[in-house]
Amino acid sequence: MFAALADDVYRKQMTVAGTHKTIPEIQYLRMIAVLLVAIAHLYQANVRFFPQPLLGDFAYAGFGGVDVFFVVSGFIIHHLYSRKAAPGWRYYVNRLNRILPLYWFFTALAVAGYWVMGDSLTSDIGELDIWSSLLLLPTGAPPILVIGWTLTHELYFYLAFGLMMLAPPAMRGWAAGVWAGASVIMALQSEPLASPWLTLIFSPFNLLFLAGTMLSAHYRHLDRFRWPLLALAIAGAGLAMVWTGSQGLAGIENRTIRVAIFLPFAVGLSGSLLAWAPRWPKLAARIGDWSYSIYLSHILVIGVMARLLATAAAEQAWSGWLLYPACLAACLLVGAISHYGVERPILLRLKSLINQTRTAAPAAPARETD
Repeated sequence: MFAALADDVYRKQMTVAGTHKTIPEIQYLRMIAVLLVAIAHLYQANVRFFPQPLLGDFAYAGFGGVDVFFVVSGFIIHHLYSRKAAPGWRYYVNRLNRILPLYWFFTALAVAGYWVMGDSLTSDIGELDIWSSLLLLPTGAPPILVIGWTLTHELYFYLAFGLMMLAPPAMRGWAAGVWAGASVIMALQSEPLASPWLTLIFSPFNLLFLAGTMLSAHYRHLDRFRWPLLALAIAGAGLAMVWTGSQGLAGIENRTIRVAIFLPFAVGLSGSLLAWAPRWPKLAARIGDWSYSIYLSHILVIGVMARLLATAAAEQAWSGWLLYPACLAACLLVGAISHYGVERPILLRLKSLINQTRTAAPAAPARETD
């Protein structure tokens, strides 16, 4: 989803106090976030294709992984750019390079799925709004690759952050506060906003990105709050599981309620990992590297795997137990293949082309960290 999208997909060098330091906790957070989202979608497939779901509705708390991604995105962008001058056009191009090429690749696969399994999907091929989906425009309806709605919010945050950076440094915090306040006020309105664009601009999801920027602003002092942040993560996880367990998926359809339920967990988890700075096995960081590929591909993988298992062994008592490990393993495998075979080569090639514009210019500016 994507905090992962903000920096290099294979472990970014962050600037800290004038030096370069790897922050592996970012990769761990990406791993946790993408696995949570995958488990939530696995539970949906379990309910749809198998007579006896293995888990309960509390598994929908896994959708809080998206909120974790948003918090991490805010952290990364602020950490990389808050001390710089207003970003130039390369900032926006690099952000698009992070998101769009791989998203277009999996959108093409999703369109192919409509042709192959049209009767199993939600819309007829003629009903697809391909251009809005490719450009991630807010239309009030999900894009072809359904999880692409989250990328619309990512792109908007990148734009909003770039615009805030145009303000004098002393005014940027005020600008963020006004944006947060407006988002809260609009989120509390009883009537939905008339325009999808206004819904995006004043979305309660903005608070998650801004929470990430706050974690970044106080990054050096987070260790002082490690225990409160850990308590917030645990309490937030409990709140999310109790709420979704009692309310089901309908309980998080309203985005204001969703953010209120998932924000404590997302902020607590992100802050506590950054504060405690654990060192986990290298595989955890590798899965973090693959997280964007896993995120974009996992619904397609789960859809195929669940249908195959349902056809072969839906009535078997062990089928539900096999669904989760088999699909998670397949998601990791496809994500790794996509990362190394598609995502990374495209990213590096396009980044090289972007960087060539610097050398071609007669007086190129200092290289922007991205």
